[in-house]
Amino acid sequence: MKVFRIRLDSNVFQSFLPDNEHIWATDSLMMNCQPKLQLWNPPSVHIGNPTLKKGNFFHLCSGAFVVDAVAAGALRTILEWAGELLPLPHESSLYHLINVLECANCLDDDKTKWVFGKTSGARLRIKEYHFHPSRLTESSLFKIHETAMGEVLTVSGMKDPEDEFKSVVEQQKLEGILFEEIWSD
Repeated sequence: MKVFRIRLDSNVFQSFLPDNEHIWATDSLMMNCQPKLQLWNPPSVHIGNPTLKKGNFFHLCSGAFVVDAVAAGALRTILEWAGELLPLPHESSLYHLINVLECANCLDDDKTKWVFGKTSGARLRIKEYHFHPSRLTESSLFKIHETAMGEVLTVSGMKDPEDEFKSVVEQQKLEGILFEEIWSD
């Protein structure tokens, strides 16, 4: 079993940006394991880097990712199991911002190593992840409370490959996403 951090390949593939930057002063794009669908009002967006390659995954905000229709079709069951598919229209196409709601209490506090602030002593970021395998969720896409605002995680080797996010992305040859291994049992 392995856990990966999902990264969007924004150096090679296109990303979305909101047309109105004042949206950052609201919690509209704050993806913190809280439902958004009921009050969702899709922001107007544009491609921030149009000369880059168009992929199936796009960056818009931290702690989430956008999928095109091809990725949404291939991953729909896995994505719905993990959270909400927030409609995000752009030009004549419909994209979806994935709001992962599956927030697992699976970080092993005793073994996880942190980077601490020199003056504050506060936890800044995780240096080395350790998980309780028995606490991982049924969803192959999930978040942990400690980093929910900034990252989406995925587990592989726990279910059949056709039910795991990473395996389906690779099998379908979907582009625009990277998997960074952060833990292995």
